[in-house]
Amino acid sequence: MKTKKLWIWSLVFGLFATGALYFYLQDVQQSNQPVNASEDEKEEPEEEPEEELESEEEYANDLEEIEEGKRAMTVEVTDPQGVAGFVEAGSYIDVVASLVAPEEGEKEQHDAGSIVLQNVKVLAIGHAADAEEERDRYQMITVEVTPKEGLALGFASKYELYMMLRAEGDDKKEEKHLHIHEDELHEGVFIK
Repeated sequence: MKTKKLWIWSLVFGLFATGALYFYLQDVQQSNQPVNASEDEKEEPEEEPEEELESEEEYANDLEEIEEGKRAMTVEVTDPQGVAGFVEAGSYIDVVASLVAPEEGEKEQHDAGSIVLQNVKVLAIGHAADAEEERDRYQMITVEVTPKEGLALGFASKYELYMMLRAEGDDKKEEKHLHIHEDELHEGVFIK
């Protein structure tokens, strides 16, 4: 008789434990699956991607119109080289190259800085990230150049380039090939 009761209690306990485990696993599985929503609730998730696209379109990288006879050319810049995020499409800049004297050159040759291009229109900037707090950082600047200026900029791009942002309406150009040698910076300080 005791064996019969033991088997009955084992069967009842086994059914109870199996049922409890079944309902537990159903709850876990349902919590991992999206809940069926009504028609009104289904529209909300569809609106989120649209809002996301609208915010991305606000910061879309549009190219300014290129003047006839000119070309668009893109150069890579870092945050300090690119005027710390203040350059925008439509801005005007000067492009400066930091020229390093060749090692096999004469001893009188020294590093120099040279203005490669002056009063160049920025057609577009390339953003490094889409996060709102990082939108002012960009890695690329596309400028409008003549074919000859493009050749000069292409050649100068093997050196470190810096941008100087111009004030609105400032279109004055300095003398051709304005440059300064490292010696001139040291004059009066290190060189007497």
